[in-house]
Amino acid sequence: MNVITIAGVGPGDPSLLTLAAVNAIKESTVVSFPVAHVGSESLAEKIASKWITTDKKKLPLYFPMVFDQIILKNAWSSAGKKLLKMVEKGERVVFIAQGDISLFSTGSYLAMEFARYEPKCLVKLIPGVTSFSAAAAKSQIPLAFQEEQLLVLPVPDLYDELKVILTDAASKKRVVVLLKLGKKWRWVKPLLKELDLLENSIFAERIGFLDQK
Repeated sequence: MNVITIAGVGPGDPSLLTLAAVNAIKESTVVSFPVAHVGSESLAEKIASKWITTDKKKLPLYFPMVFDQIILKNAWSSAGKKLLKMVEKGERVVFIAQGDISLFSTGSYLAMEFARYEPKCLVKLIPGVTSFSAAAAKSQIPLAFQEEQLLVLPVPDLYDELKVILTDAASKKRVVVLLKLGKKWRWVKPLLKELDLLENSIFAERIGFLDQK
């Protein structure tokens, strides 16, 4: 049976790779990774570079940073076919992605692609450390205690929607993790201040990299 491994390589710090991910890379003959632009650098490749030795073939796969579902599905399909072609040649293939492969990850879409169209190909999934787990550890503040709830979500597009989420969380002992913040920080920060939550919040950027904040 054909086998492909999809592994999470953590938020940025190479020392946070799991042993399973390191072993998968070491045992592979082909290491594949996502790139946002053809010819651009891959963060996943950079994180795992210590273990991607010169004897391994590299297979960058283009995943455009767009919202158009047709473009995205075509990219997933194309990537899946390229990976399968390598596997069918007898290569031991590992696809690596930043963070955890089951959370907002390119790896998740690839796994679903194989499940739908290549069910005879066994997909092995290796989880990775999430950016918010690493941020909590770096801040030395527990992510959530046993009596608390934990809500993880991308920042909503609307100010009022996030305001309802944060107001509701305060009354339910719910810790909220906001991902994909980006330029929305311009209005999220004032909202946190308005709700008197700013002093109880942690802002984390590029966790695991040398320029982390």
